[in-house]
Amino acid sequence: MLRRFIQTTIVFALVGCASTATYPPTSGRSMVTATTPPLPQVMASSLRYAQQRGNPNAQMIFNLPPDTLSTAWDDVGKRLGDGARPMTATDKNAFTVRQVRVNGGQAEVDIIYPSPEGVYQILTVHLEGYFGGDYRPMFAQRWLIPVKQQAFNVPVGGPFAEVPTESRPTEIDEPASMPAASAAAAAAAAPAAAAAPAAPIGKH
Repeated sequence: MLRRFIQTTIVFALVGCASTATYPPTSGRSMVTATTPPLPQVMASSLRYAQQRGNPNAQMIFNLPPDTLSTAWDDVGKRLGDGARPMTATDKNAFTVRQVRVNGGQAEVDIIYPSPEGVYQILTVHLEGYFGGDYRPMFAQRWLIPVKQQAFNVPVGGPFAEVPTESRPTEIDEPASMPAASAAAAAAAAPAAAAAPAAPIGKH
């Protein structure tokens, strides 16, 4: 009976974590790590969807938020499968997970990606699912706001490593030029910053 009680308690605790979670954690919200279900699956599915919708010709080099445990990097990499690899300090172009938000059966993931136009932009992937099952991307929303290239976030520690109560995405002071980048492309995209976000760019 004690064992069943403990198992039930663990299940309810996980459900509670997954019902409302933000990663990296923000003040006023419960603390989670990137290994907390369903975050690894949500991040992997969103990264692949962002590649398909944002820049299908780009290699899947992924970058996770600052202070993310190395075990989460490994998990996301395995879920992405062949053709994907984690970012390194020498990489310039990568799909960067900026923030994950899970609220019950809904999830949103903000991803910074290298666009075909040669600038970095934000794309929000919207997913639907449930705890214990997969969250599936439903559509993506592209924000026509140029952003800076994201710095490589070094994986940290193991499963018991300390995680700070707040974690901020890091940026490179001056974005490095991508092969297709040009000042004209960045200038053309800048006026859209004041405009409303574009309509969803993909649905299944």
